[in-house]
Amino acid sequence: MNKPTTDYWAAHLYLSPRERPKPDQPVRDLSPRAAQRFKKAREELRGLRHVTEQVVYLGTTWKWVWMYEVGGRKLGYLHPMQSGVSGTFVLSGLEEQEISATNGLPRVIKQAVRDGTLFDGVRHCWMEFADLDGVQAFVDVVRLKYQLLARPE
Repeated sequence: MNKPTTDYWAAHLYLSPRERPKPDQPVRDLSPRAAQRFKKAREELRGLRHVTEQVVYLGTTWKWVWMYEVGGRKLGYLHPMQSGVSGTFVLSGLEEQEISATNGLPRVIKQAVRDGTLFDGVRHCWMEFADLDGVQAFVDVVRLKYQLLARPE
């Protein structure tokens, strides 16, 4: 699970900052397997109570992303690419400690956290969705963060 390269980000499915894709557009534009992975991730994330989905342009590297948040707190992003689908989940230092201490985390999640990029005190953990198990691991870690955010202070 390495960090994505500049070439990877250059192969985004939607390149123009002026043309916002429709929320369900990747299901039609991706290959059938990638579309299935995107659809599963999207449905599961949208199924979390009070989670919002926005299709936003986040600059020349990430371009258009499907952003999921609850109460203004970022949970994760989906990246539809020409080669398939990937996702990024974000963790504060405390969330990273709690999630890292969780027993039974899939190897792909541990690797994504290890390889994550720290920016303004938040770790951005990217992973490719090689199969439906990868999608489920991503959804599960986002759900875990969602539960951490729902706890009383």
